[in-house]
Amino acid sequence: MGTKVGVGESKQADPFMAGVEAARTALSNAGINTCDFVLLFATADYDHNKLLKGVRSVTGEAPLSGCSASGVITQTGPSGEGYYTESGLVKGESTAALMVFSSEKIRFQNFIAHDLKENSKKAGGEIAKKIHSQPDPPLLLVMFPDGLTVNSSALFSGIESNIKEPVLFSGGCASESLNAFKTYQFYNDQVFSDSVSCIMISGEAAIETAISHGCTPIGTEKTVTRAEANRIIEINNESAWAFFKTYLPENATDLTAELAGTLCLCERLPKQLATNYDTHIVRAPALKNPDGSIQVLAEIPTGSNIQLGRRDPDKISLNAKKMAERIRSNPGDRKPVAVLHFDCAARGKLCFGSEAKEKGIDVIQDVFDKNIPWLGFYAYGEIGPIGRKNFFHNFTASLCVIY
Repeated sequence: MGTKVGVGESKQADPFMAGVEAARTALSNAGINTCDFVLLFATADYDHNKLLKGVRSVTGEAPLSGCSASGVITQTGPSGEGYYTESGLVKGESTAALMVFSSEKIRFQNFIAHDLKENSKKAGGEIAKKIHSQPDPPLLLVMFPDGLTVNSSALFSGIESNIKEPVLFSGGCASESLNAFKTYQFYNDQVFSDSVSCIMISGEAAIETAISHGCTPIGTEKTVTRAEANRIIEINNESAWAFFKTYLPENATDLTAELAGTLCLCERLPKQLATNYDTHIVRAPALKNPDGSIQVLAEIPTGSNIQLGRRDPDKISLNAKKMAERIRSNPGDRKPVAVLHFDCAARGKLCFGSEAKEKGIDVIQDVFDKNIPWLGFYAYGEIGPIGRKNFFHNFTASLCVIY
């Protein structure tokens, strides 16, 4: 039988029926009646408990992982995204999309760990223990942490310091409707927040990963003069907020999702890594704390050299196409069985407006066969390796191609 994969999508408002429709469509597209694994992404406005009940009324007890999203991505393009106008946030349409797998060769094991805000490193250690409990070595670990509470540096450290052999990471941070309110992580028939949902892929498969950004550093290089964990307190001996404020409208008093989607921090990469990627890795400010410090989802330690950066829409499209061409050229004539796509929530309509599909998604998908099962979402942070080193990113697209 080999490996069969199908994708289904629903825009029904009723969450149970949306789950039923998406699951039935995915199974039908895969040409199967039952599946081994389900991957689900859905906009945050659904009642996710009812959504999961709808999905599992069709897929049964097949393991399920996934998370809430500000928008989903399939081979037909993006949907469900909200966007900002002068009047404020315009909500996207409710959308659920899922991918089903049935395979004799590829295995999927799902995990969950909790309390990221309190101790992301401990959560990583719990994931490492679960990896060790499996009989097969991992080919890749795909993760969907809460995009509002995770310290990704601590999460990665908790995993990497407790596993025997290195494993590459991919994935994206759970997101929501650009309100910075609450995200959700899915594990079988349960819905959580402040957690990380994970998939360990093992067995007989070839997996290629790639990542790209389209940000350009501006201004002079600055130094992080005080930081604690994933909180930047001072930049060049002034408050982190004061540093950002100089690049924002005069009336800005807080770091709204709209403003956070326009600015980023570019951290210089070591030369040996930059040759495989770009000169800088990109971080986005997540929120402003009352004391003027800025929360980010990955640690930028005291002494780090950074520059402010801005999105360049043309560079985003060009680099995304180059990334797809690079990864597509590696396997020769082999055809992917599935593509997982994790894109930044600020790279869709917030960046390209009505041209989000053409300039943000089609430039990647057109390099591949449009009939390849494709599933992803707009995330609050992306995960992907540079070389053999795992990194957390913002303002990027991260691809995981399974052969």
